[in-house]
Amino acid sequence: MGWISRRVAGFIVFTVISALLGGYAVSRGYISGEPTLSTACGAVILAFSFVVSLMVTTHMKHKAQWKKYWEEYYARVYPQYYRR
Repeated sequence: MGWISRRVAGFIVFTVISALLGGYAVSRGYISGEPTLSTACGAVILAFSFVVSLMVTTHMKHKAQWKKYWEEYYARVYPQYYRR
């Protein structure tokens, strides 16, 4: 998976999580309006969303690296089955 698709996935995760947590915070009365860095609750929401999106993109990157490693490994060990 390319870096562009990982960035898009990270952006989508960030947007969804911050929207959900922001909506919850507004409904509970913790913030009024959208989450911004001007409030402590908004800063926590944005920081949490950033960390989760970073975890998702890092996991995607490591998964792609392992997949590439194993494909190269099997191509070296069993060249008769994996011709390129």
